[in-house]
Amino acid sequence: DLTPYATLSNPFPDGIIRPVGSAQGLATNLGRTVGFFSNDVKNGYSLRWNFNVQRELWRNTVIEAGYIYNHGVHLDISRQIDFVPAQYLSTSPFRDQAVIDRLSANVTNPFAGLIPGTTLTGSTVQRQQLLRPSPQFTGITERTTPQASSFFHMGQVRVEKRFSHGFQLLGNYLYSKLLERRSRLNDVDPLPEKRISSDDRPQRFVLSLTWDLPFGKGKAIGGWTVAAIYTVQAGQPLGWGNVIYYGGDLKLDPRSIDHAFDITRFNRVSTEQLASNIRTFPSQFSTLRQDGVNNLDFSAIKNNRIAEKINLQFRCEFFNFLNHPTFNAPSLGPTSSAFGTITSQANLARSVQMALRLVW
Repeated sequence: DLTPYATLSNPFPDGIIRPVGSAQGLATNLGRTVGFFSNDVKNGYSLRWNFNVQRELWRNTVIEAGYIYNHGVHLDISRQIDFVPAQYLSTSPFRDQAVIDRLSANVTNPFAGLIPGTTLTGSTVQRQQLLRPSPQFTGITERTTPQASSFFHMGQVRVEKRFSHGFQLLGNYLYSKLLERRSRLNDVDPLPEKRISSDDRPQRFVLSLTWDLPFGKGKAIGGWTVAAIYTVQAGQPLGWGNVIYYGGDLKLDPRSIDHAFDITRFNRVSTEQLASNIRTFPSQFSTLRQDGVNNLDFSAIKNNRIAEKINLQFRCEFFNFLNHPTFNAPSLGPTSSAFGTITSQANLARSVQMALRLVW
C-alpha cells in the first residue's frame, strides 16, 4: 500500500514556512539568488502606421498593396546585475585558460560560517564570486526594466477573385523584417543585443481557393465543393551559443538531415570552448534559418439537401496533403556528436479526417 505524503486533513505535514518580511533587514536572502522589480516604471507602447492601395483589375478581381511599420518602445526585459565586471573577463576569440583558472580558483571565503545553509558558508569560495558587486548573493535579477524594443517592417500584396461562377481565390504575399532588442549578449553589456527576432519570417505566401464544382441539379453530380490552402513560409532563425567560429561559408541546407551545414567552420574540441569571456559572436543571423513551411491542406465537401432547411454535409479533409516534412533546427552544440544534424520533424505527417455534419 502507498501512504500519501499529504492529505486533505493535513495538507502541510512539514508545517508552513511563514514569510519573514523585513525582520532580517539587510541580511534577507543572503547567500541566495534574489530578484526584484525595477523601480524605473514605464508603460510600454507601440508606434504604428500603415497605408494600403486597392484597385479592381477587372470584374470580381481586386488587388491590394500595402505597408506596415511597428515600433515597440519601453518593452520589459529582465537583467542580471550581479555579474563579474568586464575588466576581469577575457576578450580573446579563443579559450583563455589563464582567465578561467584565475576566476574559478578557490580563495579564502570571508563569509565562512556566517551564512549557514547556503553555498557561501564554506571555508573557500571561487574568486569570481567575490568579484561580483554584491558577493554576498549568488545572483541578483532586476525584472521588468523598460529597456527592450522592437522594429517591424512589412510590405504585402493581396489578390482576390471574389466568388463568381462557383470559384473564389485569395492570394497573399508578405515580405517583412522584425528586429528586436530583447536580451543581452553579455550580462555586462549596457544595452540589449540588436538582432533579428526569433519570430521573424521574412517571406510568406498563402494561396487559398474554394470551388463549387460545376455540377448541380439536372447534372451528373451535385453539391460538391473543393477547397485548398497552400502555404510557403521562411523558417525561424537559428539560435547560436557562445561558439568559436573560424569564418567561411556554412553552406547551410536546412533540409539535409545528415549534414545541414559545414561543421568544420567551428571549433568542436570540448576542452577548447569559450568560458569567462565577453562574447562577440551574434546569437542569430537573418540568413541562417531552419527549414520553412511548405504545406498544402485540401478538403472535399458534399452537401446533401434533405429538406428545405435540413442539410447533411459530408466532409473529407486532408492535412499536409502532399505529406511534405518540415524539419526542426539542426543541433547547434559544437561538442555534441549530433552537431549539424537534424533529428526531428516540426510538423505532422499527412492525416485524413472524415465527418458528417447535420445543419438545420
